[in-house]
Amino acid sequence: METWPSTLAKFGLDDPFEPARAAPRMRKALRDATPYMDVKPPALERVEDLTVPGAAGDIPARLYVPFGSVAPASTCLFMHGGGYVIGDLETHDRLCQRLAAHGGVRVLAIDYRLAPEHPFPAATDDAQSVFDWLVSEAGQDRVGADPARIAVAGDSAGGGLAAMLAQTRRSAIKFQLLIYPLLQLVERRKPKLKVLEGHLLANFTLDQVARAYLTDLDQAKDPRVSPLFENDLAGLPPAHIFAAELDPLLDEGRAYRDRLLAQGIAAGYTLGKALPHGYANLTAILPGTKSLIDQMAIALGDGLRS
Repeated sequence: METWPSTLAKFGLDDPFEPARAAPRMRKALRDATPYMDVKPPALERVEDLTVPGAAGDIPARLYVPFGSVAPASTCLFMHGGGYVIGDLETHDRLCQRLAAHGGVRVLAIDYRLAPEHPFPAATDDAQSVFDWLVSEAGQDRVGADPARIAVAGDSAGGGLAAMLAQTRRSAIKFQLLIYPLLQLVERRKPKLKVLEGHLLANFTLDQVARAYLTDLDQAKDPRVSPLFENDLAGLPPAHIFAAELDPLLDEGRAYRDRLLAQGIAAGYTLGKALPHGYANLTAILPGTKSLIDQMAIALGDGLRS
């Protein structure tokens, strides 16, 4: 039986994460590996590619419409993970389909600009621009979104972007779904988890992400990069954080949950026991991950209906 480390190794995804040297190769490797790591998702009424206005030009996007969705509908803006360096619409297509199908919500996924070609604040600016368009009259008409029922979601770096949007656009967001989110790049040296070193996310990886994404490491203190350190959490939308037990980002997710709860903000928390960072893209080789994604989708749908 093939294991997730052996599958990653087959496509070179267990190599050191060196975006400045190998970003194009790593992006292709992840796209090529996705069909082998992720099982076929449920059917939807419609999946449509489109472009939306971004901070520096049009951004590729993909709209997922579940059966029975009638505009104006609950809608989630989804940002993919990949350390701001890899990942795209294809690598997270199956996850978005599951969220839409099982959550009963429309999902708009975006292909924001990636580092190192486009360092901070490119990804942040793109996410904010797309969100502003989505809740505008033009965005509502194109996507069929109900501006009173908008969520943000993302995994890893995309989870950090979702948390950033929940902070900077808090009055316009009803719910946030954060999947093992990358919430800070200030503290990058973690106690070493040997089972993870070289697989998807490790201490070396976090250093490389920071050096690829930031033009000055002091930018890590900016709450748009490290939303965990935002001082003002009052009025944030309810959240649900899905964590991975074997993840260098585990402590940040717990800390953010605790800070939200201390502010009186509803914050659900689900821990994927004995699972690594990135498990939502490993449904073909990690038993039990599909049921966790179903839980994500249900949390998303419930959060927009409450």
